[in-house]
Amino acid sequence: MDQNSIIKTHVEKPEKFKGSDFRRWKQKMLFYLTTLHGSNVLTDDSPSPPIGITTAEGTTPPNEAQLAEHQWAVETCNTNEYNCRNYILNALDESLYDIYS
Repeated sequence: MDQNSIIKTHVEKPEKFKGSDFRRWKQKMLFYLTTLHGSNVLTDDSPSPPIGITTAEGTTPPNEAQLAEHQWAVETCNTNEYNCRNYILNALDESLYDIYS
């Protein structure tokens, strides 16, 4: 078995959740999302707004680079959340998909 075959095996979607053995499905789903680099959405907080630099004179507003980095982090977080939500929905049985979508 070559390297690509091993990786493909680990990225296979879990079976559709039909309402039983939730703990097993949840663990498989978490592993699947981890291999797709999307599980952090389930545990990490959304990016907080940038704060300026505090000096003895007061706080200066965030600079352009900090604002751009924050905007990129927010967009990345939103994309990952959207993908994660849809990966989970697509791993549900059709009857459950209709309820949770």
